[in-house]
Amino acid sequence: MLFTKKARRALSLILATVLLTSCAAPSKIYLTDKEDGVFLSAPRAWHKISQLSLGAQEATSTATGAAERAASVNWQEAVTPSASYTAKDVLSLKTPDQPIVYVRVRTLLADEVNSISYNSLRDLILPVTEWVNGTVKAPVFDISNDEEKVEKGGRGVHTVFDFTQTDGSSQTVDQTAILSNDHSTIYVLIIRCSTSCYNKQRVALEQIATSFTVRGK
Repeated sequence: MLFTKKARRALSLILATVLLTSCAAPSKIYLTDKEDGVFLSAPRAWHKISQLSLGAQEATSTATGAAERAASVNWQEAVTPSASYTAKDVLSLKTPDQPIVYVRVRTLLADEVNSISYNSLRDLILPVTEWVNGTVKAPVFDISNDEEKVEKGGRGVHTVFDFTQTDGSSQTVDQTAILSNDHSTIYVLIIRCSTSCYNKQRVALEQIATSFTVRGK
């Protein structure tokens, strides 16, 4: 088949567009711990906070058992759209104006192996179960989702809740905690943001939560 000069030029433009599209940068970045069989994805423009900086910040904690838990961390990483956020922001409960996504894999300590339940998985960072049961006075608090999460490498709980800080700010936490099938390891994903921020970016944040995959070792 013979093409006119004009047709050849149009074909060249089409091919060039296809090549440019196929070579475009991927739209996602991936946080992956191949050894423990866990990964998730986030928007490519977001900034990573490394395991090294998170570990250094965690080492400053004087809380009871913090050193032992830090020593048993297999892998941890964080991402956020804010280039100004640091490991200190990730490991703080201060309400962030931009989303913070934190993933962590930790080997359980000997005294934890037989005591982990869905309630303790739900209560990893805040006493959610006690707030619900009324055994501890709760701030303004609301659970919008609380469901079992089953993965190839284990099972646990996915919980989304809002709570009001003492400074009056409202924060939304989207938390997934998975206990490995052999009860030796916990896989944790915590997504935090002010409630107004979370509501504005709900679709993107829910996609991150959904991408959290635990295949296990």
